[in-house]
Amino acid sequence: MREQDVRATFAALNAYGAPPLAVTAEDLIECGDQVRRRRKRTLAAAGTGLVVAVVLAGVFLALPGHRGPGQVTPARTSEPTSVVEELVPPQPVPAPPPPGVR
Repeated sequence: MREQDVRATFAALNAYGAPPLAVTAEDLIECGDQVRRRRKRTLAAAGTGLVVAVVLAGVFLALPGHRGPGQVTPARTSEPTSVVEELVPPQPVPAPPPPGVR
């Protein structure tokens, strides 16, 4: 191939112009806007869920009759609890041996 033929081929190709770009600036901006909108919706849904959970927990704790740990009332018992306790006298506790005695 001669140099003139190569120049003519490149000149013809140059006349067609460049192919259109696959990604434009407008496409990038629109994609970024979609990502921001999706992120805002996700945060709004998570925040709403958190508020609902806190309100439900507050309502549950504020209900009458709810007793937290340590607020249990003991059951009433009758005095004395059994007949056996009345009949059996308490056993005396043996005294410890004096020091030095084995």
